[in-house]
Amino acid sequence: MALSKSELLEGAVEILSRGEPLTLDAVARSSGLTKPGVIHHVGSKEGLMVAVVDHVIDRWTEDLDSRLPPDATDVDRLAAYVDHALSTNFDPSDLAPLADIRLRETLRDRWTEKLSSWMVASTTGPFRARRIAARLLADGAWFNSAAGIETMSDDERAEVRRIAQQLISGGEIQ
Repeated sequence: MALSKSELLEGAVEILSRGEPLTLDAVARSSGLTKPGVIHHVGSKEGLMVAVVDHVIDRWTEDLDSRLPPDATDVDRLAAYVDHALSTNFDPSDLAPLADIRLRETLRDRWTEKLSSWMVASTTGPFRARRIAARLLADGAWFNSAAGIETMSDDERAEVRRIAQQLISGGEIQ
């Protein structure tokens, strides 16, 4: 039975989810393919890492898109990103851009390119700093969750989510 690239990438994400190093050999073992078979799908270790980052981002954007109203604005996109980051349970695979230190710039640039439209809202104006603060709250929450550093109870998470949304909307923080 032939393995699709998507199935191969799901296996790679599973390796990262377990907190294991992602290598071509590990993907070959997990998929039942030979290392050349994995290379056929992804080209190289860098190709594997970029494909995994894209796969993780695709998973994120599917959820983000589901949170948007029709005719969404950039503020709606930021609100969806913040809501996603403060309501989703992440695992180590969500740290894919950090999975290979030698490729950190390539993976960071890919992550930024694919997700930047979700993280920037009204880059000028009176609410800019508040929206940046909301995004940084969200970034910290997803990073902690993916790293297994739980710092909030469910009630606290809901309160931080509420505060972040107030920062975005420009409402008074209560």
